[in-house]
Amino acid sequence: MYETRLTTKVHRWPMASLHKASDITDVEFKRAGYTTLMESLTHEQVTHKFKTLVRVVSAFPCQGSVLHSLLSGNYSLQLTLEDPTARIHADVYKDDVVRFFGGFLTADALTRKMNRLLGVPEPEEGDEGAPVARNPPWIWCCLKSYYVDKYDPWGSRRYRVFGTEIRD
Repeated sequence: MYETRLTTKVHRWPMASLHKASDITDVEFKRAGYTTLMESLTHEQVTHKFKTLVRVVSAFPCQGSVLHSLLSGNYSLQLTLEDPTARIHADVYKDDVVRFFGGFLTADALTRKMNRLLGVPEPEEGDEGAPVARNPPWIWCCLKSYYVDKYDPWGSRRYRVFGTEIRD
C-alpha cells in the first residue's frame, strides 16, 4: 500500500484512510490526481477543479418526487460530502443534475439511485417500520471551487459537483 499512497505520485490514494472506492459513480477526470477536501480548502487559489474520494452523508432534497422536478428546472441538489480530512457542502446544478443521475429518469429510479448513494439499504419484505442503518459508499467525484462575490472570494467560496454520474 505504501507505493499507492506516496504524496509525490499523481494518482495516489488517500493517506488518512484505507477506504476502497465503490463503482457506483463514473467521473470525467479519470486520469486526474486525487485531492482531499482539506487540500482543497487550503488551496492557494479560490477557484480550482479536482477529483476526490468522498462519501455523501446527506442530500437536500432526497425524495424521488422532488428530485424528478429538479431534472426539468433550474434547481440544484445540495450534497454534504466528507472524507477523512473535512466535510463540505457541494451543489449539483442545472445540466449537471441530469448528468449526475444519468438522464431523465422516473421518480422511483431517482429514489433508488439516491438511496444507493446515501447508503440506504433496499427494504426487505416485512421491514416497513424497522430502523435503517446507513453506510454510504466511498465514491469518486469531480468538484470545482468557485466564488460568488468578487470582492470577497475567500468568504464566498462554494463547491459544485460536475462531470460525475451515478451508475445503475
